[in-house]
Amino acid sequence: MDQVSISASQFSALTSPKIGMLASGEGITLWALGVLVTLKALGNETGGSYALFEEVVFPGQEGLPGHVHTLEDETWYLLEGELVWTLGGQDFLGKKGSFIHLPRFVPHSCANKSNKPARMVITYAPAGFEQWYLDVGKPAVEDHRNSPPDVSSEELSGAVRRGKEYGIIFIGHEDEDSEMMASGSNQTPYQ
Repeated sequence: MDQVSISASQFSALTSPKIGMLASGEGITLWALGVLVTLKALGNETGGSYALFEEVVFPGQEGLPGHVHTLEDETWYLLEGELVWTLGGQDFLGKKGSFIHLPRFVPHSCANKSNKPARMVITYAPAGFEQWYLDVGKPAVEDHRNSPPDVSSEELSGAVRRGKEYGIIFIGHEDEDSEMMASGSNQTPYQ
C-alpha cells in the first residue's frame, strides 16, 4: 500500500479556519497602478500555497508595466473582454476563456486595446506577492470602481521600489534593481 506524507504546513492549509466562500464582489478591492484588483484568497488563508484574485483592466489601459517575477509562477484566466499579452517578447491576443500559465523569470505585460473592460482571475504560487498589492494599492470606493484613477509618477516609482522587496523586476527600471542587488538587499518579506 502506498503511503502519503503530509507536511505540517500542508496539513495546516487543509485544516485552515479560513475555509469559506466569497460571493461576487466580495474580497479586498484596491486600485493598483490603475488596475482594479479584488483579492479573494490570501496566502495566510491557503497555507502559503497560492493567492488568487480578480483584476479588471479598463479600455485603453495597460495592466502592470512590463515586469518579471522571480519568486512565483502566475496563471491568468480571462473571464470577459480581450487583452494583448506580451509574454517573453511575443504578443498574443487573449479573449474570453483564454488561459495562460507563466513560470517565473518570464518578462510579461498586457494591454486592453478594446473598448470594453477585461476581467480575469489571477493566481500566484506560492503566495506572497498579494502583499505588494496591499502595500501599494489604494482602497476602491464602491461608487468609483468604473473609472480608473490617474497614476502619478510618485505612485509608479513607489510601486517599483516596493516590487523589489517582493522579487519583482519592472522592465525599464533595471538600473534601480542593480543598485538594490549591489547593496545586498535581496531578501523578500516572504522568504
